Amino acid sequence: MTKKEFMLQVIAFLPDWKMGWGLKPLIENNQLEPDTFEKLYQIFRENVHSTYSQYEKLQFKERLLNSEALKLQERAQNESDQVDLEAMFETL
Repeated sequence: MTKKEFMLQVIAFLPDWKMGWGLKPLIENNQLEPDTFEKLYQIFRENVHSTYSQYEKLQFKERLLNSEALKLQERAQNESDQVDLEAMFETL
């Protein structure tokens, strides 16, 4: 995928981004200076990387919270099982 294709894909992925849609014809028709094009590409790339990293962190945090919730459930279940065993031994 070329840099141009990458930037056009990002713009297409964000239909509500008006500035992106303003940049689209400039990118498609190669109307940007090479230096400006490279800087714009770097901005796109860094923002996509940053967003993806934030998404990964959020997913990891959710998995961690789910794991903690499961541990708490297991701990509560073990405690209730232990209470049941103690009650059973007392009745014997």
